[in-house]
Amino acid sequence: MSIRLRLALMYAIGVAVTLAVVVAIVYWLMGGALRGSLETTLRTRVDGVLTSLENQGQAGLQETGREAPGVFVALYSSTGLLGDATSNTPPGILPHSGTQSIGGHDYLVLTQAAQDGTVVLAGSDLRPVADAQASLAGILVGVGLMAGVASFFGGWLLAGRALRPIGQLVDDASTIGPGDLDRRLVAPRRMDEIGRLTLTLNAMLDRIAGAVGKQRLFVAMASHELRAPLAALRAELDDVDRDDASVGEYRDALREAQVDALRLSGLATSLLELAAAPEDARAVARSAVDLPELTDTVSRGLAPLARQRGVSIALQVPPATVWVDRTRLEHALGNLIGNAITHGGGGGEVEVRCRVEGRKADQTLTVEVLDRGPGLGPGPTDHLFEPFQRGARADGVGSGLGLATVAATVEAHRGRFGAENRDGGGARFWFTVPAGLV
Repeated sequence: MSIRLRLALMYAIGVAVTLAVVVAIVYWLMGGALRGSLETTLRTRVDGVLTSLENQGQAGLQETGREAPGVFVALYSSTGLLGDATSNTPPGILPHSGTQSIGGHDYLVLTQAAQDGTVVLAGSDLRPVADAQASLAGILVGVGLMAGVASFFGGWLLAGRALRPIGQLVDDASTIGPGDLDRRLVAPRRMDEIGRLTLTLNAMLDRIAGAVGKQRLFVAMASHELRAPLAALRAELDDVDRDDASVGEYRDALREAQVDALRLSGLATSLLELAAAPEDARAVARSAVDLPELTDTVSRGLAPLARQRGVSIALQVPPATVWVDRTRLEHALGNLIGNAITHGGGGGEVEVRCRVEGRKADQTLTVEVLDRGPGLGPGPTDHLFEPFQRGARADGVGSGLGLATVAATVEAHRGRFGAENRDGGGARFWFTVPAGLV
């Protein structure tokens, strides 16, 4: 069942229920009003007969009966015997006030005793009251049915008009494909719920287009980054692919090929880590990690690179246990220290400072990696953590993916990160992550 049909039916049902309540109330009020009017008439007849009895005896009984057709009057003795009655008095009527059923008819009866004990009875058939009520109910039901049908068609038209912009949105959205991400839905003139929905959908399309654009850029730049070491590796192999190549040339080519292979391995690892980060952001595998042991492992793994560059690594790590994803944190810390060794200038010192704050359940881990290299240059540094971005003063080879994987790791831990220039020269990279037992 369509929304339009449901709205029309709900509107019609609502109108029908409202009219049914109104009909019931009117029916009840009209019945009460007619019965009250009839009781007033009977009271007037009784009072008239009593007055006539006091003044003229019983001579005025038939005369008063002609004043209100349908109303009958009867006189009973104090012992309950019928003394006189109008011609339309039903047989078997009793001298008791209230409603009496005789011969399939309901009669409203009112009685009052005179001073001499005579009981005056006035009554009337209730069928005219019931017929009036039935006629009114029939009219109201007919009007209600017509109003219900009219409200259904009116609701159908109103719902169609209200839902027409949604239908247009559906038609427009169905034509937008992967190659049309620059298209947007046309917003209606009025900024109502449909207008806000259109703006929300357009904002969603903006986010999708941005994500697809970043994905395409990621693939293009990854292909570019992979092409250079592969081309160098192929050139080195082609250079020794001849019969007169010497052993020294083979060794040189092997060393160069090993460097390119390591570069390709690191680049592939960074690409895989970065590509998997958004999907695994909520699947952080936290475990108890000894912080000094973790930093020492990362430092020893980078010791050969540090010796090659003439750089020393100074660790300032408190004895503490943190609850983090060890694999990701090792990779992130290794990227920061490796960048500091590579771009921090030869012969210097890379400082690694760790700080654990807070209680066990709510503790945080802050890591700082500092160098005394050329620094980051002027201007903002947030872009350094985007894929394939490098600092203006970065030297040597690099893919621009290391800091992006650091950002992905910290975001997966729901932490913060940043970079800035140090006073006196050099750079400071840092991140803070929750490291408590959860």
